[in-house]
Amino acid sequence: MPTAPAGSPYPTGAPTPDSATRAPAPGEPAVLGVTCGLVLCGDTGHAAIVVEPTGPVGRPGSTSGTDEFLPLLLDNGFHQVPEVNEPPARLSGWSVLFAMGRLHSILQPSAAGTSAWWQAHAPLVVTEAWRNAANSQSTVIMYAAPAGTIGRQPREDLLRTALDRAAARGLLVAATLPLAGT
Repeated sequence: MPTAPAGSPYPTGAPTPDSATRAPAPGEPAVLGVTCGLVLCGDTGHAAIVVEPTGPVGRPGSTSGTDEFLPLLLDNGFHQVPEVNEPPARLSGWSVLFAMGRLHSILQPSAAGTSAWWQAHAPLVVTEAWRNAANSQSTVIMYAAPAGTIGRQPREDLLRTALDRAAARGLLVAATLPLAGT
């Protein structure tokens, strides 16, 4: 994956915008794109994280190129979402690390307690409305879809439309994760 060279406007070693949008070469790990936004479930706005890889995600050791991103998440307790109007079930053991007003990582259960399933290169700044929803509900909804399903959406209404389309096609999984941090 191309990373920023010394002297670029991006931190040294951090992925550049171009590297975050290109598909990985065979055998190269996919990058997980993470978008934060408010998603209405019924009449309530929920802090949401949408995860979409840049390319197929296989099981550890697999070289087939088959995308198993959603089956891997289903194996770990996430559920297929038929529609976005209802918040998904809470997933035990997973959590979202949110500290000092920034998103740091998504944690999963491990033999040592928890480990980072995804970690930001630099903590992500989120909107005040997102922070308020996350703090008031002490949860964040994590949606996930295969590469090329959601895309980068510049507005929350467009993100919602993309989530609805993915759910209708059977390409969306989700869980409600408790908030870790403050």
